[in-house]
Amino acid sequence: MAEFGTLAATIVSNLTPDERERSAVYLNETIHPPGTATLGMTRIEIDYPYVLAFIDRRPGANWMHPCRYLIVNPNDQALRSVDSDRPPAFGILPSTWKLIARSPGLEDWQLMKIEPVDERPR
Repeated sequence: MAEFGTLAATIVSNLTPDERERSAVYLNETIHPPGTATLGMTRIEIDYPYVLAFIDRRPGANWMHPCRYLIVNPNDQALRSVDSDRPPAFGILPSTWKLIARSPGLEDWQLMKIEPVDERPR
C-alpha cells in the first residue's frame, strides 16, 4: 500500500495545466473502507479502500464553483475523477486533510482552513 507522500505526488502529477496555475490541492490522509462516498452532492459506490483528494479550482471564491475530487486506490494508485461544485465541508476541514499543493501566487486567505491537530497527551 502506498504511503501518503507517494499518493500526494501521484495526485499532483495528475493535475491539469489550469489546475497547476490556479488551484489549491488537499489530501485527506484517511483510508476509507469500500462503500458509499459523498463528494459534494454526488454519491458514489466504491468497491475498494480509497483516499480522497480535493482540488479547489477557484480558491478564495464563495461556493458554489468548479472543483474536483480524486478517488485514489492506495494499493495501485489508480485515480477516478469526479467534478463537483462543493467542498468536502463548509467551514473548517477536519485535521485529517492536508494542503499538498498550491498554485504560485495564492495567498493564505484563499486557502481552506484546516482544523489543527490536537497533540496533547491523552
